[in-house]
Amino acid sequence: MELLPKDLLSQELLAIIGMIAIVGTIIFAVLLFIGLILAYIIFRNKKIVRFLSSTFGLVIIKILLFILDLLYLPSRKIISLLGGNDKMIDMVNVEMRNTLLKNRFSEVPYEDRIVVLPQCLRDLNCPVRFSSVGGAQCAGCGKCKIFEISERAKELGYKGVYIALGSGFVRRTIKEVRPKAIVGVACPSELNWGILEFSNKGLPCQGVLLLRDGCVETDVDLEELFCVMEMYQNGSERDREN
Repeated sequence: MELLPKDLLSQELLAIIGMIAIVGTIIFAVLLFIGLILAYIIFRNKKIVRFLSSTFGLVIIKILLFILDLLYLPSRKIISLLGGNDKMIDMVNVEMRNTLLKNRFSEVPYEDRIVVLPQCLRDLNCPVRFSSVGGAQCAGCGKCKIFEISERAKELGYKGVYIALGSGFVRRTIKEVRPKAIVGVACPSELNWGILEFSNKGLPCQGVLLLRDGCVETDVDLEELFCVMEMYQNGSERDREN
């Protein structure tokens, strides 16, 4: 029996859909491969980000960041299956977001910035009590690095240092305090998505990764954090002194 025009149309439509699916799969695989390769290169050598930003402007970084955001879950899954560091994507994204936002951040005066720290930086014997609404202020006992960070922030004239219990507290604090820029310290995934969320709301952020993450007594590189906090206009205060 001869095929009716309707049957021919159905077959042609299915063929087109099949072709689109194949092309889409190929594009997905190519983007995923390129993203993973470049992410690994940056993960091994962070100077690549500065090279890309100085050579091509910020265009290449924006494109790569778009790819890694778009393919975030499959990228992490593949890295995990291959036995790699599944935090690599977040760490690379933080580095690129910092680069993209660095100039805008450095233009904000110290008095319009805040520092947000995770509560896990505290010493186990920290005397401060927390509340989900008010968070906590450093008690000045000097048992952990939060004291040094708070003192440096005061010297620079920062709007405040906040010890957060979670993302909900950070959102409430930003709504109430209304800073114009944020310095955040956190583990890779929280820092990556935190910078994305608040930068999309018009707040330039700079993130510093914890040296050792976990639920208690984590650690941060004070020299790296202070360099970020001191960043102003064309560089940090420390850079100008040198």
